[in-house]
Amino acid sequence: MRKRPGQNSGQPGETSSPDGTPPVGWGWREYLAALTETHGTLAAVAWKLVERGDGPEDVASVERALRRLRERGQRDGGVWGQRVLRRFGMPRAIEDRLRWMGLYHSPFNDLPLSLCKDQLRLWDQPPVSVSRARVWLELAAASVALRERAFGEARARLEAAEKTLAPPDRDSEKPFDAQIETALARAYLESRTGTSESVLAFLQQAERTLDAGGAALSVSDRACFRARWVDQHAFYRNRQGDHAGALELYRALPATDVHPFASYRREAGLAFGCLRSGDLGAARQHALSACEHAGDGGYTRLRVMALIMLARIEGEPGAGAILDRAQAITTRLGDEELQLRLTRMRARAPGP
Repeated sequence: MRKRPGQNSGQPGETSSPDGTPPVGWGWREYLAALTETHGTLAAVAWKLVERGDGPEDVASVERALRRLRERGQRDGGVWGQRVLRRFGMPRAIEDRLRWMGLYHSPFNDLPLSLCKDQLRLWDQPPVSVSRARVWLELAAASVALRERAFGEARARLEAAEKTLAPPDRDSEKPFDAQIETALARAYLESRTGTSESVLAFLQQAERTLDAGGAALSVSDRACFRARWVDQHAFYRNRQGDHAGALELYRALPATDVHPFASYRREAGLAFGCLRSGDLGAARQHALSACEHAGDGGYTRLRVMALIMLARIEGEPGAGAILDRAQAITTRLGDEELQLRLTRMRARAPGP
């Protein structure tokens, strides 16, 4: 029997959109399916809610409410949506995917901007957008805005992330990784729009959180966060004229290669410091190593930055060809921040 527009039979397998195409995004049906897979049955999920004491004590009534919630797609889940999210949170696999999007040191930030925006639109819907895991979407959106040099938008996104991280009560735990990510992103934003004092304040906040919660992070994340903190603190010191102190920060990083991102940051920083001190041979070696680490990790944007550094070290006539390579990558990424760096580099180069 042909359905009229807007009709929905409610059968679990019927998830097509009105035009007959498969559904796009991750909604309440997928969320409850994940919970059912974890706990065995929808009735078991209902029992967990009854045990919490948040709603009716009749398991059958709760299960019926969950079946209605399942049909909400990506619309507001109402009271029952909030109850389920409070009790279970996001499935680990989904939160890991969101976290990958929100961490600056993940390859998500090396995707073309248009693709990053598409992914954000895809995920920024209920139930994800009304869960505490939305902090990773807010951080990812802030990174996109920073790449576009939309500093007002970036500030709004980071303030939203801080609000999401604020616990509703003292017993709630804030994820250390999201706190560190937010503080480092705020420090970066302040380095473009704020004062030296505000940059230092956010760097100190990131350092305190990293020291307090570092043991809870993976070895790779800890290395990446530490390298990022060093890189941003070295940038601050270079602006203050303390070039030797900035170089020492990079030299203090572990020489072992724990993660390509962390290794890139170390080598790129050493390249810049050696260039400033006049050691062109060491600077070239570190810049080439930075290029290799960026490539090993699939970090296209970082490879552009390494190429810009290498062009700066090589000078003319070799710099032109290197910058052309960097420009081709930047054009494919549609990245305004990288484009500005390239434009400034070419303006600095002497004419023929």
